[in-house]
Amino acid sequence: MDDIAPPNAPSILMKTYKPPRAENTLVIPVDHSGDGRNMSRVSTGPSSGPHLQIPSPGYLAAAQSKNLMKGLDVCVFLADKSGVEFKLEGGKMATAQEMHELVVELLELPPMARDLFALWVVSPLLEIQLKPHHVPFRVVQQWPDLLLKYSSASNKEISLDEPVLLFRRNVFFPKNKEMREVRAEECLRLLYAEAKYNVLEGRYPCSVQDCEALAGLQAVAENGTYDSNRHKPSFFKPEQYLPGHLCKSSWLRARPEERIAEQHRLASAKLNVISTQKVLKKYMELVWKLPMYGSAFFVGQIERPAGILGTWIQNPDIRVVVAINAQGVCIVDKEKNEILLLLPFEKLSWEYAEPPCRKKEGCLPCLFVQFQACDRKHSDYTRLLQVFSKQAIMMDAMIESSVLLKTGSVPNTPSSCTVLIYPRLQDVRERLNSALRDVVDKGAGPSALTSAIPAMITKMERLVVSTFDSQGERMKDGCKKQAWRFR
Repeated sequence: MDDIAPPNAPSILMKTYKPPRAENTLVIPVDHSGDGRNMSRVSTGPSSGPHLQIPSPGYLAAAQSKNLMKGLDVCVFLADKSGVEFKLEGGKMATAQEMHELVVELLELPPMARDLFALWVVSPLLEIQLKPHHVPFRVVQQWPDLLLKYSSASNKEISLDEPVLLFRRNVFFPKNKEMREVRAEECLRLLYAEAKYNVLEGRYPCSVQDCEALAGLQAVAENGTYDSNRHKPSFFKPEQYLPGHLCKSSWLRARPEERIAEQHRLASAKLNVISTQKVLKKYMELVWKLPMYGSAFFVGQIERPAGILGTWIQNPDIRVVVAINAQGVCIVDKEKNEILLLLPFEKLSWEYAEPPCRKKEGCLPCLFVQFQACDRKHSDYTRLLQVFSKQAIMMDAMIESSVLLKTGSVPNTPSSCTVLIYPRLQDVRERLNSALRDVVDKGAGPSALTSAIPAMITKMERLVVSTFDSQGERMKDGCKKQAWRFR
């Protein structure tokens, strides 16, 4: 492993804003190999040999235009696994914004849906929210190249991967605005379906109590008011209502089917007037409280703390999911479905770094995340965590965009991520601190400040970090390996 010098700053890493490199943009050439049949060989004589007849530029342009303007059958999926199908003239050149507008019209959604939802290209290996100017057909064409660049999938996995167009929540839409203004049942249904999927798949880690309460509301939304004659425990399939780790029977708790039936009964009793809109809103009110709501998800790995045998045995890395939303960054143990680190933007600094030898197999880029020590004894110390991932550059861009939106540097619109405004991080932090001071100056009190900045959660015993004192000097951290090496 190759060492890199840790930051020498006295407290935090200073992020340097720079325009993205051209190779990171989703622009791909259209494959016109099918037009090759028009390039035929002709003979000019026995001794001259074969020659290629090169079509004129005007002929190529006309053939290309004809090919691109052909109608395209499009299916845009929704979070509930249903889909919207339509034929689009010139579909190969249609932008994400044009398709998005068409889906909003076909579903008869209210005007705010134009900002609330976005088009995504999604597969089990990669998820990308499209910008308004992206051309979905071209992105799908380039999908194998994107997987090679942003995933660790094998060639076989890449060849079998099939991306789909998905209509779901815009990751940059403000949660507070969503909580205040979303009233239409059509929008609530789409948000509910997406939130339910994330809860059942374990992407929104939550307590057993919250999971069971959500299962009860889901049962009311999908099966109506509880009926003791009809809704017996055998009626419910646990995997349709609870995350996988809660579907297993345990002698400490009642069977999953019994718990779901009981929560169905309790939810029906609490809701005096049963209406679909009211139940969906109640479900969303619980989900909105989860710290990972509205996140974009990335995969990565972090070093595992040394065990009893210390560094004599090489411990495998911990596979993690990095969730980033408008509030902050959350790192989750993928196997145990457990939050390891939850940091609001106000309490972290970050930096993207590439390994010195990029072409070396198994050598991954990384995202450095630096935060204040949680213990009172070393409150002036900072910790540095390293997340290894091919998607580290995407995490960096997501944090960058979220911070700019949070500080008001970019308007809250679906196309905001396309606006190239790159202030110094110091300016961004000054605006953040100023905004937080305003909360207190207006007489809102400390409680308002607490709600403005989400609580920080850390499980230091599960993390391998480097520790720095107030002078920027790296401290020795027992037998733990230092987390500032490239893998």
